[in-house]
Amino acid sequence: MSMARERMRTAAEVFDTGEDEPLAGFSQLSFQRLVENIADGILIVDLAGTVLYANPAAGEIFGQPIEKLLHVPLGRPVVAGDIAEIRVRRPGKPSADVEMRVVEIGWNGDAALLASLRDVSAQRAAEERQRQSHKMEAIGRLAAGIVHDFNNLLAVFESGLNLLEKQIAVDPADAKVGMLINEMRARAGNGGALTQQLLAFSRRQTLSPEVIDVNARIESLIHLFEGTLGRGVEIRTILAPHLDAVAIDANQFDVALLNLAVNARDAMDGRGTLTIETSNISNGFNGSSETETSLVRVTIRDTGCGMSKETLAQVFEPFFTTKGEGRGTGLGLSQVYGFVHQSGGQVLIDSEIGKGTSLHLLLPSVRRF
Repeated sequence: MSMARERMRTAAEVFDTGEDEPLAGFSQLSFQRLVENIADGILIVDLAGTVLYANPAAGEIFGQPIEKLLHVPLGRPVVAGDIAEIRVRRPGKPSADVEMRVVEIGWNGDAALLASLRDVSAQRAAEERQRQSHKMEAIGRLAAGIVHDFNNLLAVFESGLNLLEKQIAVDPADAKVGMLINEMRARAGNGGALTQQLLAFSRRQTLSPEVIDVNARIESLIHLFEGTLGRGVEIRTILAPHLDAVAIDANQFDVALLNLAVNARDAMDGRGTLTIETSNISNGFNGSSETETSLVRVTIRDTGCGMSKETLAQVFEPFFTTKGEGRGTGLGLSQVYGFVHQSGGQVLIDSEIGKGTSLHLLLPSVRRF
């Protein structure tokens, strides 16, 4: 509860003694002296809603001289004890957002209601500015993240074009030229997959699943990763023979591997071993056999710095990053998490400070090749 609301409640409850007539111990004169200079607006209305008394602060809130408020039928306030927020229209002034608390009192021997009013317009405006500021910050970071991922993809393009240029110089008719061109077309499809990440922050992104050979997909990326990750990173693959097929969005899978490979490179500070391993497993996501499921496991393992338990607890949150300014935006792992879970799978992480990280993608299989 806000401090403003606490103060408003105190101003109202000061008159609520729990007796049948809370103002029995007050004369009207002493009551008026008590509330004349407080910041909260005070209105006394009869049960028909006609104003019997208004203090100067109430006149300020309504934008009217006190004399104009008296004997005006404003209507019966909300039920006694409730706190409500109302909007007050004021002549020649902007409308005011007002918090109101109502207690029952006795006034001149008759039942009446005391309404304690607090103008919270400035507070609400500040809250709205803060919301807008947070929204713009989130949009900016999201845009920066998409730019960051596109730069990673452009690095893959550059690596592929360099390979293509070298192959053409050696033998333009070699079959590898056509293979490289096809690979570059596939990476262009990855660019479209990146734009889908924008949708993931407002609604579920649309996936286009197809049955794919995970091993073949990984092998098609390796020679491009070699140029992207730099010479300091050794890439090893341990791909299981007869791996089950999976039905997933191939472009999103490529983008997930790219994000994980770049994260691994950064965790190793550009020098170390990146291992990509695949296998068939048949058990539940939690390691038990109670709910047996045929799964394909894709593991990306690095020899980097590892992560603490505190970091692991936040690692999939959008915008969370441990990298320095300009080196990461925290969108990579959130994309991986969203894609895998939307595909019916799960992501598990094993990591320890100083001993590297193993990230496992568990994807439901559809059949064996």
